Amino acid sequence: MVIQADRRPPLDRFRCFETTDVDEARQIVGRHFCSHRLDRSSSLDRFDACQNRAPGFRTSLNYIRYGADVTIEPGELTKFYLIQVPIRGAAEIANGCRTVVSNPMTASILNPDRHTKMRWHAGCEQILLQIEQGFLQDVAEKMAGMPLGRVRFAVGLDTRKPESAVWIRRLLGLFGATEDGLAFRGVQDGRQRALEEALVASLLECQPNTVSALLERVETASAPAILKRALKLISERFPEDISLLDICAHARTTPRNLQILFKREFGTGPVHYLHDMRLAYARHLLLANGDNHSVADVAEASGHSHFGRFSVGYKQRFGESPRETQRARVFG
Repeated sequence: MVIQADRRPPLDRFRCFETTDVDEARQIVGRHFCSHRLDRSSSLDRFDACQNRAPGFRTSLNYIRYGADVTIEPGELTKFYLIQVPIRGAAEIANGCRTVVSNPMTASILNPDRHTKMRWHAGCEQILLQIEQGFLQDVAEKMAGMPLGRVRFAVGLDTRKPESAVWIRRLLGLFGATEDGLAFRGVQDGRQRALEEALVASLLECQPNTVSALLERVETASAPAILKRALKLISERFPEDISLLDICAHARTTPRNLQILFKREFGTGPVHYLHDMRLAYARHLLLANGDNHSVADVAEASGHSHFGRFSVGYKQRFGESPRETQRARVFG
């Protein structure tokens, strides 16, 4: 998906600064994001920096340009995620051990716990969504229905993929609504929070991340109370040694009735659903904390008492062994 920029910069009436001074640009952008190095790659380019910014509840919308070819090195962002969508030009983005060439067809997502270094080429202009780390974590845990380790995204976001294109249009719609005075008005009300939660939730659904495997099954709003009680028990106690009868007792129904409900809703039985959740949580741990935990520790933490069966089941489910997931460092 190629994004065309209007001649007037996005959020033009939310101007923070416009300057030809590198130090001034570094200081002001640093106040809004974090301290960083900002160096010109060539003294021949015209440095013409500008930032427009609309703060919200736990996110902010931004437009930034530097004019010249610049290198930006914030290190670890620590407290926020940053989604950068070029509307003109290109940039090279390194976050952790992953590097992407970003342009109007490839946006970037910076994970807060990974070292970041960027080169924005002359003429690059980007819109940016800043998301507080704790806010995204809260949304992810609500969606997964359980406490989670750190959430990391794949750094490159292909704006041509249908699901990504839908999310980009949603983001651009928020920029338009903000320019029309309908969103990000500085009012911290329930509507603004809901807008931001929906944007973050749809990002978690469309962009590969360490929680993706846990978000594949979503309970419908019309699910019967019996099923909701069963799912609540599974999500809260899946690492424990619970049985079909334990689930039935909590859901206040019979094994046969529960089997029928699960089959209708998910195409599988409650025990298989339980096992699949354990495997999905194991994958989350391997992707998010694989550097710090052994595969055996991950198996135990996700409720697998038999290491051999865990490895076989994991490979059948995800097409690779737990150790292969750990070594690949997909979100490293």
